[in-house]
Amino acid sequence: MKHGLLILLGILFLSSCDLIIVEEPFDPRLNFVGRYDAEEYSETFDEYLYYDVRVTLDDGYYSDIIYLENFYNLNADVQAEVYGNSITIPRQRIGNWLIQGTGHLEYGDLVLTYSVEDLNRPRLPVDFCNTIMYLR
Repeated sequence: MKHGLLILLGILFLSSCDLIIVEEPFDPRLNFVGRYDAEEYSETFDEYLYYDVRVTLDDGYYSDIIYLENFYNLNADVQAEVYGNSITIPRQRIGNWLIQGTGHLEYGDLVLTYSVEDLNRPRLPVDFCNTIMYLR
């Protein structure tokens, strides 16, 4: 009888406890971070180009910014904004290049569509590119 009463009291005690789970907010930018092998196709010039890209995070804690290092094989960093599994490359000037575009994650790879304008050669057509960046 005493043993049964102790078990019953133990069950009541455990059932009165609240389990609190604290979840850290997930940063969707982490899905993009890494090293990639880029396969770029220029619709304008009908050419393929292959190069390496590294994606890093902006330092701000509440930032939605990532950086695409060596974007367009320019050896320069292009800024992009993350929205879930998609990114927007806002219109920006990198050296003498004007760049803008969009992208999204697809099975761990980064798929991009963008335009690049060479400001040094205004008579040259704008380069419209489709690029798949394969995560290493």
